[in-house]
Amino acid sequence: MARIRSLLGDIEGSAGQMTFSKQNGKNILRQKVGSNSSNTPAQQNTRARFKLLADYYKKFSGLLQSGLKAQGGQSAYNRFVGLNFINTMADAQNVASFDYTKLVLSGGSVEPLAGVGAVLDAVAGKVTVSFSDNSNSNTALDTDLVRAVVVNKATGRVVAASDEDITRGDGTLEVEDDALVGVPAADLVAYAFAYRADGSDASGTSTVPVA
Repeated sequence: MARIRSLLGDIEGSAGQMTFSKQNGKNILRQKVGSNSSNTPAQQNTRARFKLLADYYKKFSGLLQSGLKAQGGQSAYNRFVGLNFINTMADAQNVASFDYTKLVLSGGSVEPLAGVGAVLDAVAGKVTVSFSDNSNSNTALDTDLVRAVVVNKATGRVVAASDEDITRGDGTLEVEDDALVGVPAADLVAYAFAYRADGSDASGTSTVPVA
């Protein structure tokens, strides 16, 4: 922005890419900035990946509020997108997908769960997530709660465990849904994490294939 002293008096209006106006008795010159309507393949690829992340944020719903606390001015949504953008990809048709082995649903200074496993009962439509009690009265408290979720890699379906007060010492957590009936175990991946009972912090995400 430039200030102009003109012998011609006040200057107002536009000329080409320049716009003149008067402010505090002075002539002000501004340059117009044209709109960017470019739609390159790289931009389409990026938009597809961001859309996938936004869709999954909604699918995971309140689970991410437990696993990704607002931090450094970033909301749970911003942290989820920032941590997982690198774990997405898009093909030549701009169809985006996840690397499900690297999906991040939680993060903090709480000790991660240990000995995590997941077993499917395809008849009952249930995945039992198991874990060891690795409480140490410091980074892993026996009052820490546990959340788990199962994702169908083939369909993108997300099945979360009901909000129960399951702790590290309980050892198992069940994820039940009719959407799990008859599904091949190879299509499923389970995620689990621990978080403070007061909601102040969480552990990293433990990721396991479903057997």
